[in-house]
Amino acid sequence: MSSDDIVANQTLHTDSPDLPECFQLSVLSWLPCVYLWLACPPYVFYLQRNNRGYIMMSILNRVKTVFALVLWIVCWTDLFGTFNEMRQGDTQPPIYFVTPLVVGMTMLLATFLIQFERLRGVQSSGILFIFWFLSVLCAIVPFRSKILQAKFQSEIPDKLRFTTFYFYFSLVVVELILCCFNEKPPLFSNVDTDPNPCPQSTAGFLSTMTFWWFTSMAIKGYRNPLEAKDLWSLNKKDSSEEVVPKLLREWDLEQAKAHR
Repeated sequence: MSSDDIVANQTLHTDSPDLPECFQLSVLSWLPCVYLWLACPPYVFYLQRNNRGYIMMSILNRVKTVFALVLWIVCWTDLFGTFNEMRQGDTQPPIYFVTPLVVGMTMLLATFLIQFERLRGVQSSGILFIFWFLSVLCAIVPFRSKILQAKFQSEIPDKLRFTTFYFYFSLVVVELILCCFNEKPPLFSNVDTDPNPCPQSTAGFLSTMTFWWFTSMAIKGYRNPLEAKDLWSLNKKDSSEEVVPKLLREWDLEQAKAHR
């Protein structure tokens, strides 16, 4: 029987279909890492050009940082466990070395971004939210696989990796939940004295993507006809003070082109 037949039998021709362990440890483990490493350089460049202020260290930020460091420790525990097995004479496939190293370095990168965003005044991170979401999503298959393994086998053959994986899964779920909460506003930021400000400016990434910040207005308009006093104030970026000068500059450019 060829290796392709073995994979097909394990994945398709069974009552409990599952993906091969090599696929889980490579593609599913590396996908979130590849995303973050590709997104990081342009994102850091953007933050350097768009400094919104400095956010003081909060409990939320401390917890996110500590959990990211614990994730790094979990990955290195896997790696040192593999080295220990080799020292005892057990030959291990290269994937057991590469994946903990790649994921561990990515967790350090995530820790750096958590702090760098704080120093640049980012209250809600879309980049890290997507990273933690991908990490949870890609870990669902191994989560199920290890449960099936524990169910159908009398004894778990690899207790260390079984334990560290569920620590990893629990922590990335917590990080995803923590990413849904906004940080405090940056220090020395303009104090908003508007009695009825638009919540879009302070909405988090998830709220912005799902348009959740508009829900209260939609419910109010459904229950009663909206009046002028119910409407939020315009965001500064949408006001005539900001929009008209940009429009006039573009208009002058178009006029200059037309007169050539």
